[in-house]
Amino acid sequence: GVVRLFGLPSFEPQGELRGHVGGLYSIAFSPLDGSLLASAGADRSVRIWDVAKMEMLWTIRAHGDHVTTVDWSPLEPMTIASGGWDRKFRLWEISSAEVVACRQPGGNCSQITEVPRATGRHPQLVWKVAFAPGGRLVAACHGAVGQSPTVVIYEVASGRVVRRLGRHKDTPLTIAWAADGAILASAGMDNKVLLYEGHGTADDLPQGDVDTDEERAKWLQDLIEFRTGKTNQSNNVSGTNRSGNGSEAPGAQLPHPLVGRVALW
Repeated sequence: GVVRLFGLPSFEPQGELRGHVGGLYSIAFSPLDGSLLASAGADRSVRIWDVAKMEMLWTIRAHGDHVTTVDWSPLEPMTIASGGWDRKFRLWEISSAEVVACRQPGGNCSQITEVPRATGRHPQLVWKVAFAPGGRLVAACHGAVGQSPTVVIYEVASGRVVRRLGRHKDTPLTIAWAADGAILASAGMDNKVLLYEGHGTADDLPQGDVDTDEERAKWLQDLIEFRTGKTNQSNNVSGTNRSGNGSEAPGAQLPHPLVGRVALW
């Protein structure tokens, strides 16, 4: 895996950064220090580079499988988010002491083996992470072959989930915030780009049709009958309880739907 740098506007090659073993999925420049670049790869690591010196500073053994995405906080200089095929979202913070020890003249940089600042478990592969412009929130999207396609929004300070957005019909692969944070966009394998209110707080997940009062009462009566095995004569369609000769005695037993069948596990 090689990171290649090009100058603008000439697009002349500026150099190569080598260190990853295997392919790369994501790269991101720090918005607070243009000399820092993060990369995420199939070797399960996030690597941070000094592009001015063309050298690797840190290797973060970030995930248990391919790391598919990385992004920098626009608020905290050494905080990054990552996600991967191990179905995890993670926040990392490189300590000030480590930064000083590494970046001073003759400094000694090390592999980061610290516990992540926060971890979120997702039900499917994580494809993209993106910090909101203010740095207070960070979004991550997950999905696999149409299963559980969802955008999850975390609060950076606490690492807790504050919102879930699940309107895609297939895997969302990328997400992006508007410059003012007012809109969050996601795009997926269902050929759709969805826009959400960036400052909102409510979840937006498919809920299905809302039951009417009659449907809720019928469901409750069915549940009671299933648990007790008895009918409710007041709920009989004809208004009478029939027995074997055409009427049913009050409190007649209902057979369990699996009576006479063999269940195998």
